[in-house]
Amino acid sequence: MSSAFLSRLPLCCVVLLLLGPIESAAQKMFGLPASAVHDHTACQSMGCDGLVGVAEDEFHFTPPPTTTRSSVATIQVTYINFPPAAETAFQYAVNIWAGQISSPVDIAVEATWADLGENILGSASPSTVHRNFSGAPESDVYYPAALADQLAGSDLGSSADIVCNFGSDVTWYFGIDGNVPPGAYDFVTVVLHELCHGLGFIGSANVVSNTGFIGQSGSPFVYDTFINDNNSGGSLLDLNSATSNMGNALIGGGLIWAGPNGLAADVAPPGIYAPNPWEPGASFSHLREDMYLSGNANALMTPNLNTGEAIHDSGPIVMGMFADMGWGVQGCSISALLAGAQSPCNASTNTYSQQVILVYDDAPAGLLNVNGSLFTVTGSPQTVSLNNLPADGNPVNVTAYFTGEPACSASQDALFTAPEACGGGTCTLVSSTVGVQSACNPIDGTYTQQVTLQFAFSAGAGDVQVNGQTFPVANDVADVTLTGLVADGENVNLVITFTEDDACGFAVFDAWTAPEPCPCHLTLDLFSVGDCDPATGEHDVELLLNVVNPPPTGLLDLGGQLFEVPPSNGSYSATIDGVPADGETYSVGAFFTDLPSCAAPQDVTWVAPDPCACPNDLDGDGIIGVSDTLDLLANFGCAGIGCTGDLDADGIVGVSDILQLLSAFGDAC
Repeated sequence: MSSAFLSRLPLCCVVLLLLGPIESAAQKMFGLPASAVHDHTACQSMGCDGLVGVAEDEFHFTPPPTTTRSSVATIQVTYINFPPAAETAFQYAVNIWAGQISSPVDIAVEATWADLGENILGSASPSTVHRNFSGAPESDVYYPAALADQLAGSDLGSSADIVCNFGSDVTWYFGIDGNVPPGAYDFVTVVLHELCHGLGFIGSANVVSNTGFIGQSGSPFVYDTFINDNNSGGSLLDLNSATSNMGNALIGGGLIWAGPNGLAADVAPPGIYAPNPWEPGASFSHLREDMYLSGNANALMTPNLNTGEAIHDSGPIVMGMFADMGWGVQGCSISALLAGAQSPCNASTNTYSQQVILVYDDAPAGLLNVNGSLFTVTGSPQTVSLNNLPADGNPVNVTAYFTGEPACSASQDALFTAPEACGGGTCTLVSSTVGVQSACNPIDGTYTQQVTLQFAFSAGAGDVQVNGQTFPVANDVADVTLTGLVADGENVNLVITFTEDDACGFAVFDAWTAPEPCPCHLTLDLFSVGDCDPATGEHDVELLLNVVNPPPTGLLDLGGQLFEVPPSNGSYSATIDGVPADGETYSVGAFFTDLPSCAAPQDVTWVAPDPCACPNDLDGDGIIGVSDTLDLLANFGCAGIGCTGDLDADGIVGVSDILQLLSAFGDAC
């Protein structure tokens, strides 16, 4: 195995690669300048043929991916001079990337907060590249450090895998919601962009005086191996390095990505940024700006970023390119859903067919489910055909997942638009999609079931009736929620009719299975009887309840005291307080207020403890004495509730209370 350490150079600066027969171990860092116009004279004073930033707001927000791989990566970041707000936004971007790639080896990132120069937002590079290591897919090809570690299954170096810098003098927006204010740059976008370079979106090409160079120490980068030149009609590596032919290709505007997953990610081959003249730090290792403008799903890896623009998704092209280079071989992921060919509307049925292209990695066993239709997994990229779709002119959302691993899924809103209706046709049930099913309700033994019905030519047929319940139909779609269905554990058939068209009727057999019956059961047992409380003359009783299928509403009545209904099946304890300690026998039952028929079959019975109260002992010292007499006299004449010394409970502390106390004078409690 051999490695090359990449020097961290100022943005736009480049150490020439393979000048003549000399091998260099240095590599440029790829930076992201602000959206700009060309001003070569000004840029040359900075040592590069780069861009001068022009603040121009483009308020577009591409949200982060909605799904992650079943196996993800761990990315550890060392921050140097970072403000806290920047660290928070940086970690948010790290989490996005960690969910889109997978590696058994931790990825180490070193991030520095520094002044990078006018209009330079950030720069990044792999710290090291490796070739001919155990697990390398191709010999004599350099792989960036993080990717090499993932392919080898072990850490091939001790230093950081990615080094990156971010401008300390930039007007940043550190929020994570994409709501970038005017005149500010979205920090999350820039971090995602720079980490992408560090993970492998980096080539080795360079141009000096119309002479083009590619490769390092006689070997190309893995990125280089997938670049074709449309102008010459073949792989860029078919051209000799250190030649004008190579130089013309690198600035000829005809470079494309030729890997199969990258090609499958868009209708046109991914365009590689190759302007004339060559722009160090921008050319070759970015996507074409003119093909993926602000708001495009693949705009993250273009060389420019506008103020106000937020891109929190790498996009299907980048993920396809990463799959070609070797990322994501561990852990299932659907990285792209793309619209393919669409058939014209069939006038006899008012339906059409639509191809959907899926890019995925490490597909599990099972089938591929696309909008409810099942397909055999054949390999990425895979094209499937959705048939008999209603031609209604509406956008169509697409969801796909593997039946063997449903968490490996992806969704895309408005992936394609149906053709407009093309004529009359027969009312048709296109599909029935079973939705959420509620649990059985013990109160009445019923449940609720959602189902979506897709029709064709249902216009004018009125509302749809499903098993006797009526629902509206909009644009040939009925969102049905059936209520009061009997929970009997049996398969359910659907009978579907329309209120205004008797001829438009359908039956769907074994549409779903009802939940099992859920009768409520409640038993009550005595757990413990408390002692008499001298302060109150009362005692507590702790009861043990066993509950099966408790009702979802109402309260639990225990001997007249009310408690919340237990949330689920199981054993619960409840305490009844305020029961007189009088040596008498007591009993209580239990039932649910919203389901009185669900009651404990037997009451619980117990004997209360003997009395322990001593009402004449006003000061609680255990003896009827002088202090009690003084307490009573101090409250003599007190009338009303709560008067200390009202021993006969007649509402006033008077002579009868004094006589009662004196009659017990000297007694011990």
